[in-house]
Formats: sequence, C-alpha cells, structure tokens
Amino acid sequence: MIDVRGFIVSAWDEHRADGPAPRRTLATGRLEDGRSFALVLPAPAPAVYVAAADGPRAAALLGGTHRATLDPTAWSDLAGAALARVELRAGAAEDAWRRLAASGTPARHVERGRASDGLLALGLVGPVAMRGEPVPGRRVGLVFVNPELAPSAAVPQLAWLALDIETDRAGTVTAVSLAGAGGPGEVLFVGPPVASPTVISLPSERALLTVLSDRIRARDPDVVTGWNVVDFDLQVLAARYAAHGIPFDVGRVPGGLALRSRPGGRHSIELAGRAVLDAMRLVRASGRRLDDFTLDGVAQVILGEGKTVSARGEAKLRELERLRRDEPARFCAYCLRDAELVLAILARTGLDALTARRAALTGVSLDLAWTSIPAFERIYGAALRARRVVPPARSDAPVSGAAGGTVLAAKAGLFKNVLVLDFRSLYPSLMRTFHLDPLGHARATERPRPDDLVAPNGARFDRTEGILPGILETYAREREAALGAGDETAAHVYKILQNSFYGVLGASGCRYARTELAGAITSFGQLFLRAARDWFEAQGHEVLYGDTDSVFVRSGFGDEAGHAALSGLGRELVAALNRHLAERIRRDHDVASHLSMRCEKVYRRFFIPRLRGDASPDGRGRGKGYAGLLLLPGDATEMEVRGMEAVRSDSTPLARRFQVELLRHLFAGDGEAGLRAHGRETAARLPRGDFDGELVYRKALRRPAEGYETQTPQVRAARLLGWTDRRGRVDYVMTRAGPEPVSARSGAPLDYEHYLERQLRPIAESIAQVLGASADDWLGEAGQLGLFASPRAGR
Repeated sequence: MIDVRGFIVSAWDEHRADGPAPRRTLATGRLEDGRSFALVLPAPAPAVYVAAADGPRAAALLGGTHRATLDPTAWSDLAGAALARVELRAGAAEDAWRRLAASGTPARHVERGRASDGLLALGLVGPVAMRGEPVPGRRVGLVFVNPELAPSAAVPQLAWLALDIETDRAGTVTAVSLAGAGGPGEVLFVGPPVASPTVISLPSERALLTVLSDRIRARDPDVVTGWNVVDFDLQVLAARYAAHGIPFDVGRVPGGLALRSRPGGRHSIELAGRAVLDAMRLVRASGRRLDDFTLDGVAQVILGEGKTVSARGEAKLRELERLRRDEPARFCAYCLRDAELVLAILARTGLDALTARRAALTGVSLDLAWTSIPAFERIYGAALRARRVVPPARSDAPVSGAAGGTVLAAKAGLFKNVLVLDFRSLYPSLMRTFHLDPLGHARATERPRPDDLVAPNGARFDRTEGILPGILETYAREREAALGAGDETAAHVYKILQNSFYGVLGASGCRYARTELAGAITSFGQLFLRAARDWFEAQGHEVLYGDTDSVFVRSGFGDEAGHAALSGLGRELVAALNRHLAERIRRDHDVASHLSMRCEKVYRRFFIPRLRGDASPDGRGRGKGYAGLLLLPGDATEMEVRGMEAVRSDSTPLARRFQVELLRHLFAGDGEAGLRAHGRETAARLPRGDFDGELVYRKALRRPAEGYETQTPQVRAARLLGWTDRRGRVDYVMTRAGPEPVSARSGAPLDYEHYLERQLRPIAESIAQVLGASADDWLGEAGQLGLFASPRAGR
C-alpha cells in the first residue's frame, strides 16, 4: 500500500456496452512526483428525492425493479420542505422518474449516478489523497483500483502540451508542431528531410497523422492547448483522421475525440483522460483588454515578440507557401514557434497555474475553470449537500439582473489633489454582513420571522441559514494568508472568485439566481455609497464623483502637500467612516460590519469632461470617463486615463495620442495658449499626411460580415475584403470613397476632414470647455480641410 497525492484532471463514466448505465467511474491525473495516474471506481448509485411523506411509498414502488432503498438521513429542499432520498440501482434514474410521475408521486430532484456525483459525494474538487496498491498502466504511470480517497490541498504542476497545425489551400495538414509536455518541441512535416533535430519529415498526410497519435500518447499531456485549438486545429485534425479512416486515438484510454456544443453556441472537445483548453479563450476569460486577440497580437503585447511571419490574409498564405516550398527549415521553425508562443503566453500571464488553482478551488473540470455559473453551482451545491439540502430545479423564469451599482452625478472640471476612496470587495462584503444568500433568502421567504434581515429592496434573509457568508469569510481569510505567504496565484484566484458571486446571482442561467436576491446586494451597495458621500460632505469634503464602490473626494489641500500628507488624510477619513458605518449597521441591523473603505490612490490633478452637448454654466460631468495625474509615493506623477478615447479600442492611434498630449499640457498648467498651439499644429499637419500611419481603425466583428443588417464602416470594410462567413478584426481607414480595408485600398484619398471632425474635435472640445475656450479656435472651423489637397493623400 502506498500513500500519494495528486490532481484529478479528468473524470468520466465508463458505460456498459449494452446500455447507457455507467459501469464504472474512471479518472486520470498527475501525481506530485510527476507520474500520471488513473483511478477505477465503482459508479455512484443514482437516487431520486421525493416529499418526505412519500418516501416509503416511493421506495416500495421502485424496490423490486430498481432495488430501491430509503436513505434514513433527513433531507430538505431550499425552502425547507422535508424530502426523502431513495437510492437506486445503476441506470435506473430515468425510469424511476417516469414511474414516480405516473404514480402521482413526482420526484423533486434526480441524481443520475454520474462521475461528477461521485466526486461531489466524496468531497473531491481536484486535489486528492490516495491510499492503495497501484499497478502499472498502459497509457498512464499508475492505476489505482478502488483506493481510499480523501480531499487534499496539493495542486501538482500539470503537463501542458501546445499543438499547432499548418494546412495548405486544400485543407490538407502539412505540419503539426508540439511543444511542452514530454520533452523538447518537435515538428511533424510532410516534405523532404530537414536538417534539424526538431523536425520529423514524413512522406504523406496519412503518415503524419499516424505518427502524431503516437507522439501525443508518448508525451502523455494532462492538458492539450493551442491558439483557437478547439474551433480550428483539433476539428481539422479530426476531419482529416476521419477522411483517412484512421482513429484519432490520443486519449489516456482507447477512443476518439468528441466535439460538444455548449450554451451560447460555443464548442468544447472531450479527450478521454485529458483536458482540452483553448489558450485564446483563457486569455479572453482572464479579463485582459486587448485590441487584437490573434496569437501574434497577444504575443507582442504580453511577450514583446511575435510570430516569425506576421503578415495576414493572402500575403501570409503566399509567404507560407513559399517557405514550405523553398525553405522548409524556416517553415518548420515558424510552425514550432506558434506552439512555443502559446506556452510562453500562458507562463508569463500565469494562466496555466491560475486555471489549475481555480479548478481546484471550485471543483469544476479544467475546461470550466474560468466560467462563473458552473463554478458557483458546484461550490454552492457541495455546501448544500453537506447540509443535506437538495439544489433547486432550473427555472425558465426571467431574472432581470436587478439595478446595477449607483453612479453619483459627476462634476465636470479640472481639480487639484483629489482622493479616491473605495470599498474593498463591496458586494462580497455586503453578502457577509447582511447574510445575503440563496438558502437564507428561500428560508426567510417561506417562513418570515421578525428578526429577519431585510434589504432596501424588501428581500428577506434568515440570520442563521446562509451559506455564502461562511464561504466568503473562508475565501477572504485564505486570500490574506496567500498574500502573506507571497502566493499571488492563490490570492488572485480567491479575489476573482469572490467578485463573481454577485454576477451569477443575477444571471438567468444560474439555478440560484433571483431578481430580488441580486437586487438586495445592489440596493445595499447603493445605500452605503450614498451614505459615504453624505458623510464626506458632512466633514466638509466635496464629492466630485462616485461609481458603485468608489468616491472621488476633494482633499482641500494645496500643492505643497505631497503624497504622504494626502494619503495620510485619506487613511484618517476612511478609518473614521468605517467606524461610523460599523456603528450604524450594528444599530440598525444588529450585525457586525464587514465593509471596509480604503484610500486607493491620490491624483495631483483630476479631470472630468462635460457630458457632450451640455453647455450649461455648471455642466454635468461625463460618468465612467475621467483622467488624472496620479501622485505616487515619493511624489512622482503618472498619467492615468479611464473610459476616455485614449484607452478605447474604437479610437484611432492619432486620437488616443492627441488626447494624452492635450491632457499632459492641461495637467502641466500650460494654459489655454499651450493647448491651442498644440491643437493648431496637429490640425495643420493632418492634411499634409504626417499622421497617415495613425489613422487606422481596428474593430472586431463578433459574427460573420454578412450577418449584419446595418452596414457600419467595419462591416463595409470586411465585405470589401470578401468576408462572408468569417469574423475577426478588420483594419480600415476612412477615405473620400468611404471606409476601405487597409490591405485593399482603392487609391481614394484619405478623408482628413472625417478624422478632424470625428476623432480630434470631440477630444479638443471636451478639454477646451474646462478652460472656457472653443475647439474651433484650436483646430479651425469645420469643413476647412476640404480646401486642401495632399500629394500623399492617395497612398
């Protein structure tokens, strides 16, 4: 007998050959010592839940056929109604459901005896401790048959294999690169011998596919990844294997690859014993805001380097054809580079480790680690099971999502020495403080009590029945411990998971979501943001703006105050506010406050533009968009722009740069004359062609170009490129003939007046208003550029 720890990468049902009933549960993963392992476990028994009074009758009805037994443990539903659990033989769940319905004793909930049910019953969420007598495996290092299992905290390093394919114009696979798990990178290449130890030259596509299966099995990855690997590489490979009549057998047990459809039209790929994770999806799910999600675009931003061939479209196809024909070594190097870039991006961002840690914390499979609803349902479902509470059925009832966070009216202008004060993890803190929780809400709604906690929107919550407060308290404690230990990966996972809980409770796809539940969270948030505003103003500090969990407050200090003095004032203010709110919450609700405001940052200068079209003397500010000169420790400064053109992907590079330059002049105190001089210089240089390289719009099409009814500039440009069933990013410029793709210009001159009026003038106007000036004086009257002709305009 040995004791080992590992991580379950994949778990699935092994079905009988004669029917759908699971025969066994199989699972595979990675041990701490680096070996792969497999588990062979008995399939969990299915069960049905009925009203407690109907338990004996249901067990008798199903007993002979389905060997039903009545669980003596007391169960209940979310609202507190007593239930009985009737355990069945394998494969009996669906028939039992039908027979109970026909008998007038409907089942309230069904457990179908799947692998996920078995892991949930054992309390396993990925990390596992095993005690048993293993035997050597065929496609894994060790196999444990029905060992002793227990939850563990270990998350060993997983083996990630990046895969990338190249195809010719006919769709034939010409090369496949593998990098990561199992050794150095390698390329399988259909072509002549190449003098490189990383290249295996093969005579045909069929030979390549045969060798590829052997190489993937030999490398034994836990995770297969790549850029767009789910929607392209693996689907193409599956089709080519099928065309040759070769099984795509690269899992940890014999069998093929399965393509699954998920809600929202997305696909996933199942590969027995391994996880398939699309690296592009991981980067998107992480919340990174990038203009270009191609592999080359992301690599340039994250790594500072990119593909060896960066051309796009037809130019890229021609160059790759030339390399394959004339320079096969460089062609193979290009292919391998694509796989290596994927691994480098995952390592630099930490997304490989983050994904495993998030899956380990939530209990979902690796491919669902970055989802919010499945992760929440798994976490909450496990906590319910520990209390012998059955999850609610999914409902088609709409969930409105409730009102969002409060936005306090912004005051337009340029201000000195502004403090930004924000509530730390506002919504999780409110859930902990006021017991905002699906179970507590359901129990209080069914049986209201005088001492229930009542939210501003009227939703009621039981003080003792909640689950989320305890989960969030544990996460908060673990996050602080992770920060103290320098484990940034774990700290980040705890933070983003906590912050996702509000969103799922207002999402119609979540079985626990309710409009009144989400509304309770936001209504408390609105209440305390306004309370913070009122308190600061009572202390004599003007509040310039507020949004959801932050307020922007004038310090009243002059520029003689440095960062230490300003941040010190901020700390004093939030300490006093925190005490005030704690006393109010204890007095009004008799609970302990978990709300904590902090001084997040200090701006030496802070700018809020006016709402467009607002010409009133005390013009209202534009919410969600502002800029400031951030004051750092030591009194250095740094420009920061939020929600304005300088950080928006739908602005041209020229517009972004122009706004930043004007703001620098504004914050430096150059006055109206300095800004006017810069604006006039920019307007004068524009029609001379000095900025032609900065006039490209880059916008993404989320669906094929032909699927849009409105012909926006980007859609028109995409159609000019011949895009019909293709989506993606299109680069275009505005010409006198309208929008044209950069790679297919007609020769029409650039429309400089468009760029002046649509890109530069709104930016100049928003800043000129603060100084009581006019953008017309800075840029010139509308239409004047039409008088000029540029010898470079047709480039």
